Amino acid sequence: MRRVGIVGAGMTGLTAAAELKKEGIEVFLLDKGKSVGGRMATRRVGDGKADHGAQFFTVRSDEFQQDVNKWIADRKVKKWFGDHHPRYQSMNGMNALAKYLAEDLRVYVNRKVQAIDFQNGRYQLYTEENEIFEATDIILTPPSPQVIEVLNNSKLQTDQSILNTLKFSPCLVAIVELYTEMLYGDHGQITNPSSTIQRIVNHEQKGISKTPILSIYMNKDWSEKHFDEHEHELLRAIKNEIKEWIGANHIKSIQLKKWRYAEVEQVLHQPFAKIMPSLLVAGDAFLRREDETNHSRLESAYLSGKSAAAELMGKNI
Repeated sequence: MRRVGIVGAGMTGLTAAAELKKEGIEVFLLDKGKSVGGRMATRRVGDGKADHGAQFFTVRSDEFQQDVNKWIADRKVKKWFGDHHPRYQSMNGMNALAKYLAEDLRVYVNRKVQAIDFQNGRYQLYTEENEIFEATDIILTPPSPQVIEVLNNSKLQTDQSILNTLKFSPCLVAIVELYTEMLYGDHGQITNPSSTIQRIVNHEQKGISKTPILSIYMNKDWSEKHFDEHEHELLRAIKNEIKEWIGANHIKSIQLKKWRYAEVEQVLHQPFAKIMPSLLVAGDAFLRREDETNHSRLESAYLSGKSAAAELMGKNI
């Protein structure tokens, strides 16, 4: 009996799983996190909450628009701002959209896959929790450095050279709870306000938080320079960088999120990589050939998941 195992329950994995399930194929997902979503991440802070990964998504393909229209009808998504390629947001935080997409899927969270073996016509996925999951086919969706680590721990004979061409940069995000309301731009977001800050988002203005909570994204160069510093030192340094925008007396609390593989610097112009006949690697870094944007995004993750599922089903997209 055919059984597909998907590693990673972000947009790519959730999309691929839904496509396979529609065709009656048994499918399960394993994710190392405590929730689905990957970078569709939302954190509760006091009485409020903050998106601290993806803040929004845009739509450029009819294929993605069809599903987005359904999400809008189901009151999971709404337009945030913009007329040309509008920015869409999840109405209750980005992680709520991921949970909605995962509702009818078999997902195992807190499962970190360490290695993969292939015996008697089936794959075995070994987790840190000393569990073994079997599958006839596999789709790996984590960032390529994490995929390479798993494959290096495995006994499979694979050619990983194509994965080495993908380049990622880190991002440090401060989640700042304020005592009083402060407005940022017309929609709760300002981009590149300084030489070290990439983005500031106010989630009360955005409409997902009852209280004023900010996500402050440090830019690539600053994040790379400071990524491995101790959290206490990092937060002190970030406070110094943001003091022009948020005075220390306005900060009620501050937390840190470290994304080691936040942004894809070098993409691949193919929707997935076939490492073995029934083992695929997919994700937002894999762009369809007709995609002219040349950058990763939530839509590219979605389309990669669709293409990977179609490949396993023997369909052409």
